[in-house]
Amino acid sequence: MKFTKEHTMQMKGIAIIILLFHHCFLNAQRWATVPYEKLATTKGWGYYPISFAPFSSHTIQYLASFSKICVAMFVFMTGYGMWVSYESQKKKTTMSNYIKKRMVTLMTGFLIIFVVTEILAIPTGRFIEVYGHDFRSVVYMIIDALGLAKLLGTPLFCLTWWYMSLAIVLIMIFPFVHSIMEKYQWIVVVASIIVPRACGFGQSTDLFRYLLAYTLGMYFAQHDLLARIKEKFMEQNVVGKLLSLIVSLIGLAVIIKCRQNAWIGWKYLDFWDGFAAMYVIVLSYIYILNGKWIVKGLGFLGKHSMNIFLIHSFYRDVFFHEFTYSFYYAWLDYIVLMAISLVTSIVLEWFKKLIRYEKFIDWVKRLVTKEGVTVH
Repeated sequence: MKFTKEHTMQMKGIAIIILLFHHCFLNAQRWATVPYEKLATTKGWGYYPISFAPFSSHTIQYLASFSKICVAMFVFMTGYGMWVSYESQKKKTTMSNYIKKRMVTLMTGFLIIFVVTEILAIPTGRFIEVYGHDFRSVVYMIIDALGLAKLLGTPLFCLTWWYMSLAIVLIMIFPFVHSIMEKYQWIVVVASIIVPRACGFGQSTDLFRYLLAYTLGMYFAQHDLLARIKEKFMEQNVVGKLLSLIVSLIGLAVIIKCRQNAWIGWKYLDFWDGFAAMYVIVLSYIYILNGKWIVKGLGFLGKHSMNIFLIHSFYRDVFFHEFTYSFYYAWLDYIVLMAISLVTSIVLEWFKKLIRYEKFIDWVKRLVTKEGVTVH
C-alpha cells in the first residue's frame, strides 16, 4: 500500500471543499449586503437572508471557523509532496534545479490567472481601486504578480492571494528543512513548535503558524506513515474497524473543541492547525478515499484546487457577491460557488491547452535549470 500522487490530488480535493466552506460562512459579515473587503468603509449594510436548516447559523459559523485548517492541510500536502517528489528525482537532478522547477510550476500556475483577471477586470476600475493611480501602482502590481504582496505588505488584487507568499517561502526553505530533517527527523517536528515561540515569534507570521504542518507533512512522507497507518487499520476485523471509527470521530470532536477554545486553542493555533490538519488527512485517507466514484470526484477537484483557490473569491466577494449569496439556502449558495469556480477552472485549463501553455512551462523549466537547453 502506498500513498500516491493520486491520493495527494484527492486530499487536495477534500481541502478545497473545506476551504470554500470556511470562506463562505466564517462569520455573518460574509453574507452582508456589501462585499466583505469593503465593510470597513461602508455604512448602512444588512444581511442577505440565508437558511442553514437543519443547523443553526452559530453551528455553521463555528465549524467554518474550524475549517481554517484547510490552509494547514494544503501546507501538510506541500511538505509531503515535495519530500516524495524530490526523493524520487534526486539521483537525476540537483536540489537547486528541483527548487527552480517547483517555483516555475507554482508561479506559472498563478501568473496566467493573474494576467487574465487583471485584463478582465479593466472595465471595473479595480486596478486603481486596489493599486492606486500614482507611480507606485505599477510597482504594487509587479509585486502582486510575483506573489510577494502579503510578504512585503503591499496591496493584493485578490485577498486570498496572500497564500502565494507562504507557498513561495515554503519552497525556498525546503533545502534547509530537508537537510536537517534527514538527520534529526522527529526532533525537527518538535522544534517547529518550540523554537519559534522560544524566539518570541509564536504564530506572528504565516510561516511560523504553518511550520508544524509543513514539517509534519515531511515526516509522514519520510516514514510513509499514511500508508502504514491505513495498513494497520485494514488488518482489523469489522468490530475493530467500527470501534476505530467511533474513537476517531470522538477524537475529532475533541480536537474541534480544543482548537476553537479561546484559552487553549486560539493562543496556540500553530499547534492545533498542524495537528488537526494531520488528523483530518489521516481520517480522510482511511475512511473517505475508498469508493471508486468518491476518489474520482475528489481527484478531479484536487486537480483544479489551485485554480479554484485563486479564482473563487472574485465570485464570492469581489464582483458577484450578491449573486453568490442570493439562493437563500446555504448549501445551495455553496454548491453554486463551487460549480462556477470549477467551470471557470475547466475553461482556464482548456485555454491553457489552446495556447500550449504546458510547452511554455516546460521551456521555462529547461531554461532556468539549463537542462537540455542550448545556451546562445
